[in-house]
Amino acid sequence: MSDARMSINILGPLQPKCGDVELLLPGKKLRCILALLALRAGDEVRRDELIEELDLMRTTGNATNALHAHMTRLRRWLNAQCEGQNILQSVNSGYRLNVDGSAVDAHRFRVDVEQALALSPSVPSVVETMLANALGLWRGDALVDTCDGPLAAAAADELHQMRTTAREVLLDAWIVLERDQQVIVNARRFITNDPFNERMRAQLITALKRQGRHAEAYESYYQAERMFNDELGINPSRNLRNALVDLH
Repeated sequence: MSDARMSINILGPLQPKCGDVELLLPGKKLRCILALLALRAGDEVRRDELIEELDLMRTTGNATNALHAHMTRLRRWLNAQCEGQNILQSVNSGYRLNVDGSAVDAHRFRVDVEQALALSPSVPSVVETMLANALGLWRGDALVDTCDGPLAAAAADELHQMRTTAREVLLDAWIVLERDQQVIVNARRFITNDPFNERMRAQLITALKRQGRHAEAYESYYQAERMFNDELGINPSRNLRNALVDLH
């Protein structure tokens, strides 16, 4: 019997692990089920929710039987990977993944970000460490290779919004700590993934200005202005314009 515990990473491609060993779970539906169970680690996911998420009413003649077959295969796979841990449990009207929330990267991310936000802005050095560690858990977009039903879509959207908030607050902490080069490098990287984020663009301009790189700060603003006009038909907000005004 193995003592290694199961962990599941969903901040990127699904990555189930038993101890330090990364496992391969075949089948998109099984990956989807495992990801949804991991999102609610320790809590129930109802059968009707899983049937809707997997679109079994439309794609099978008997959705309940089809779900049961998928769950049987998933339980067999889990038992074979992490022997004797009884990871997948049937409860009430659904199923539960018998792992602690700390075994799922998304849960650890949420906890770290919520704690960091509670401390911000009073202790920027602590906030910086917590948020850098939390963002380091991400390996790509959340739930990227599992499913796109309503539960997964809502969960992914929430996680991505929290990631955006974590990035913004991390940049603020670096600004307070006068780590302007870190702000510049990372703000540019974050903006690549979130081009319409005006707060990050204002933070970038602030850091460039403090390093005396005024030409780059102006170009950063005018690049944003062109993009907002071309893509959205609007001008940048007052907050972003104010970041430029401070250069004068």
